Amino acid sequence: FSMGFFVSNVIGERLFRLGERILQRIPIVTKVYFGIKQILDAFSLQGKQVFNQVVLVEYPRKGIYAVGFLTGECKGEVQMKTEERLTNVFIPTTPNPTSGMLILVPNNEITYLDMTVEEGIKLIVSAGVVVPEEPYKGKS
Repeated sequence: FSMGFFVSNVIGERLFRLGERILQRIPIVTKVYFGIKQILDAFSLQGKQVFNQVVLVEYPRKGIYAVGFLTGECKGEVQMKTEERLTNVFIPTTPNPTSGMLILVPNNEITYLDMTVEEGIKLIVSAGVVVPEEPYKGKS
């Protein structure tokens, strides 16, 4: 047990750091990998993801689409003063998705995507260069 603990923590951590140092020398990989790592760290609260799902909304106007992340239902005064049920959607900026804007979108105007949150972040950080594979049609 002690040997396994030592290897997984000490040696494993050193190998991980060595791998990251190697990745730092590859120009495009550096930006994508470390950008995604930074974002995932910033948007995780004690292992809990802040973003629930990747969505598509017409933004900033009809006919133009933006990829965003569902962050929850709109509540409080804003919801009380609107007739439609609204959902909070975070629209990140490229290539640094730690900045962006919160928009409140009527539920019926949201298109839910099958990609994972990680795939959505990769799509945004890479400015659309890294596109998730098309989901299997029979996937449930």
